Amino acid sequence: MKTVTFQVTDDLFRYLTFLEKTRFVSSKEETLSTALEYYRRLGMHDWLPFTYRMGGGRVMLMDTTMILDFFHILTNQEILNAARTSALKRKVTNPFFKDLDLSDPRNWPIVLREMEIMGWGKFAHITDHIRVESCILPVTYLQGYLEGMFGGQFIRRQSKASGVMEFVHRKK
Repeated sequence: MKTVTFQVTDDLFRYLTFLEKTRFVSSKEETLSTALEYYRRLGMHDWLPFTYRMGGGRVMLMDTTMILDFFHILTNQEILNAARTSALKRKVTNPFFKDLDLSDPRNWPIVLREMEIMGWGKFAHITDHIRVESCILPVTYLQGYLEGMFGGQFIRRQSKASGVMEFVHRKK
């Protein structure tokens, strides 16, 4: 670890203090470090006015209801196929995945972390399954994306907790 010292505006300092006092964050230092990690992962150094990029691709921000409208007109099979295709394209275009064997479950947290950063929800890899919380995407899309990204088949398992999905991995 290296130490960096820099100045922030009074307004930004008050905001960081507020976050710390309300226990939304544990410390100003951790918050700034996390912000820099997002800056790097989202490729914000490459962001131009009206153009946001991430890992070689362009990011478009949309209201969730607009996204769900797209899925509403597709069949489950079309959603599954689209998700698998998206995953395969993402594996090829994302420089972070270039030298990774994504069929190896030890590498899955890298992809799951990217999905969290993109706002898909909260993901955890636990032995033979992936736990998903607060995901805005349809279950069918998520299943297809996981299958396309990691290979094999993912079977949805009923979770005991509300708002939580679990996918068990089955190798082909």
